[in-house]
Amino acid sequence: MKVLIPLDFTPLTENAYHYALHLPFVKEIILFHVTTAENENAEADKKLKQISSNIEIPSHITVNLLVKSGNIYDLIGDTAAELNADLIVMATHGVKGWQRLVGSHAMKVITHSRTPYIVVQNKPYRPLKKILIPIDFTKEVKQVAPVAIRYAQLFNAEVILFEQLNKDSFVQHRITNNLNYFTSVLNDNNITFKIISKEFSLDDKCETVTREAVETDADIIVTTIDPNVGLTNFIMGVEEQKLLANVIQLPVLCVNIKHFTFPSDQFSISV
Repeated sequence: MKVLIPLDFTPLTENAYHYALHLPFVKEIILFHVTTAENENAEADKKLKQISSNIEIPSHITVNLLVKSGNIYDLIGDTAAELNADLIVMATHGVKGWQRLVGSHAMKVITHSRTPYIVVQNKPYRPLKKILIPIDFTKEVKQVAPVAIRYAQLFNAEVILFEQLNKDSFVQHRITNNLNYFTSVLNDNNITFKIISKEFSLDDKCETVTREAVETDADIIVTTIDPNVGLTNFIMGVEEQKLLANVIQLPVLCVNIKHFTFPSDQFSISV
């Protein structure tokens, strides 16, 4: 598996590099930095070489370096597609100050990419043995299934289906249909899973999911990202944005619904 690691030369983003080096299925890592002007590229390349040389690299992993100039929000996703990367691992500084008005940097980058992301914070790597997937009434949640199956198989992990309970019978019917879909495809792929059901709304999704992650000792949370979320949503605070900067610093596997625009996509399914 080929993994792209965007770096901004802060210790936090270097944690993404450490995280990716521990992923057992990784064969190639590309350390990637985006500059604002080409005259900064040589210095950036020098810094990438220093970061790479300071860390012991497992013998089965090849590390390459790449520097480009341009808009970081476009270039990360475009470069991942160009290199045919399977995954992007990126660290987030969270949602601070003015970022609350326009969305966190991590959210803006992810919505410009069709490659799956694992977003990390300062917390060190630990094996992904439990994958938590919130199951709500949205049809988009089904698009998490093929990605979750792939990572559950790679890590021999258990999937925790966290079912949202809702007092509205119509909404609950949709949730139940989504849950049934997941149980069917997980059974078909021989994935071990369990179901936990609790009442929560989309407005308190982040807090409820985070608490459940603690209670179940989950190692990663899986969520969909909507590329069409606009400025108004960011000002109000979308739950996905808060989830990326969750207070327990758990990694979040992000599935952009752009993945499913084209039937040839590696994770595409009919929903």
